[in-house]
Amino acid sequence: MKSARTYDDWTGNVIPDATVRSLDIEAMRVARVMYEARHPEKAEECRTWDDTQFLTRVGVFKRGRVTNAAAILLGKRNEHLVPDTVCIRWRLFGVDGREEDSRTFDGPAILSVRQVASLIRNVSVDTGGSRPRTVGTYRTMSLMEAMYNALAHQDYSLGGTVEVVERERESVTVRNMGGFGPVAPDSYVSSHPTSGVRRNPFLADAMSSMGVVSGTGSGVRNMYLSQIYRRFPLPRYSCTDDSVSMTFPGVRSGPLVRMLDSRGDLDLETIMALDRLSSGRYVPEKTLDALVRRGLVDVVGGVPAIVSQSGMVFHSPGTDRDAVISFLEMNGRVTRADVVAVLTSRDSKGMDQRQLSNRATNILQGLRRDGVIEKVDGNTRSAVYSFVRNGSEEL
Repeated sequence: MKSARTYDDWTGNVIPDATVRSLDIEAMRVARVMYEARHPEKAEECRTWDDTQFLTRVGVFKRGRVTNAAAILLGKRNEHLVPDTVCIRWRLFGVDGREEDSRTFDGPAILSVRQVASLIRNVSVDTGGSRPRTVGTYRTMSLMEAMYNALAHQDYSLGGTVEVVERERESVTVRNMGGFGPVAPDSYVSSHPTSGVRRNPFLADAMSSMGVVSGTGSGVRNMYLSQIYRRFPLPRYSCTDDSVSMTFPGVRSGPLVRMLDSRGDLDLETIMALDRLSSGRYVPEKTLDALVRRGLVDVVGGVPAIVSQSGMVFHSPGTDRDAVISFLEMNGRVTRADVVAVLTSRDSKGMDQRQLSNRATNILQGLRRDGVIEKVDGNTRSAVYSFVRNGSEEL
């Protein structure tokens, strides 16, 4: 593809023999819908534009002519306007690491992104803590945003294939060729830095104008906020000189998730610092000291580690029942999973999961009988119990 470049930005080059008829009708319809959603004040005017006017005003046409950017986003599959390597490839790996399925989407990207997102297995998951809810393993809009970002920042001189790798019940990774640039990906979460020279400004500006991406860096921030809201581990970036990969964890596990379940008062900056710590990355000494003072991190033997809110009461003095009541005093609500977690950290007898579960059930039944708690939601296994302040037991 290098030989085909006449401008520094290949995506802005005009395709000599292509016309508006070379573009997919359905993709064009979706593009108009997205544009009107981004620019509602122009919706009525937009409906008076013909396709060439619309695409020129959006910025994917150059002087009324088809560009590589237009071909990537809207080009018909059988027109072969761009090299065959410009596509999205989805691959599924089973839990044993073997590839189970693979599909290549080389049609208009504005449709391909949606098709790939629909393939990804997105089961419902129950969150824990005092305010449980049911969420999807992945947020579809975040998956689409990651794919669009990959298309916008792809180094097309290296090919153009966006790889989407789904590991069953584990994660989804979106990968594109080309380095990320001088700015760290997670810096977009707390601010909107300008990264200097962009790789494909023509394509990126057109996607922003069309309403496909935000164009301000807020898309990356929203992907992080979505994971936090759904109480999943935060996205993981892997950047080299040749590629950028973003991984969405699909398993609720780890100390940060437990912290998100038990604490609803953490600001974004704190969560990002805890995420850095839990993933083995550097946390500035000043920030670490602040986390320790707030009781969010403990340092044992010189090694810092996240301490979930539940963990603060796990080792409280008294009986297991007393520890559960202490948990209730701090949280206001409790689930059987919370009680099992309390018992697990206090256990010195090596009880198995069944024994711990039975013990948790007995404690909850006793607290209900004594009027200390009442069931406010859910069935027996997923019930949520609320702390009754005027219960019969002195607390």
